[in-house]
Amino acid sequence: MPVLGPSAVRAGLAALPVVSLGLLCPVPSLVIALRRGTRADWAAFGAFCAVLVAWVLELSFTPETTHGLEFADDLLLILVSMVGASVHAWTFWPRRVGRAGRQ
Repeated sequence: MPVLGPSAVRAGLAALPVVSLGLLCPVPSLVIALRRGTRADWAAFGAFCAVLVAWVLELSFTPETTHGLEFADDLLLILVSMVGASVHAWTFWPRRVGRAGRQ
């Protein structure tokens, strides 16, 4: 059975918010927070949970056709939940420390 390398796991976590269209945006942050356990990681997880809740509420209260600021709000929340979560997963995934102590 093949073992996934750290770069494959990192790429998979970064692709998850894009593939799910932002609905699973807190998952990579949760995995990172469980792995590293710092306050900043838990804060990022909370922030992406808040973005997801805001996106779902915006979706439920917005009419089917939007224009202007309503469209900009929808677009901003979708971009943050997709692109923001992917960039966060790609940049903050813990890397193995080499022999010389470099990452």
